[in-house]
Amino acid sequence: MTALRTLGALTGIIVLLAGSATDSNGQQFVSTGRDTLRGLPGVEVLVEDLQPEIEQAGFTGASIQAEVQNQLRARGITVFASQSANVSPAKPYLYIHLNALELPAGQGHVVNVQLHLRQTLRSTVTESNIVNAMTWDMENLISLPAGRFQEVRTELRDYVDRFIQDWLAVH
Repeated sequence: MTALRTLGALTGIIVLLAGSATDSNGQQFVSTGRDTLRGLPGVEVLVEDLQPEIEQAGFTGASIQAEVQNQLRARGITVFASQSANVSPAKPYLYIHLNALELPAGQGHVVNVQLHLRQTLRSTVTESNIVNAMTWDMENLISLPAGRFQEVRTELRDYVDRFIQDWLAVH
């Protein structure tokens, strides 16, 4: 009976808070997604240093970078070798980060797969550059049974495909 009263009280509080929510006029909408890709001439690909668990599963930063670069080039997207080679003042780059956590008793891993497009933007208020702003992203946690770490490659390929679809939609 006490649990029901507590549940009823919590439900009432949630309904009260939801009903009193108002629009926030103090925050501006920040555009992210495919529109932020418009006009970019190409991208650089950067892979964050990999954890030992990921490398032991047969991944290297260089192999991931090469796979992503090949996938982009195959669809006609220019890939710059470095920021200095990138002709855009936005210096856009695809940032790839894999982060693994081993599950207890050898049950496998949980892996956070991230793909971000980052670029330099200019502040409309101060006119200063905001370096490394994330304007497009895909991220997910995937649970992998023991011995199935290669599924991370499939997940990452799917993310790159979604990026390519958005890129092609605005170019």
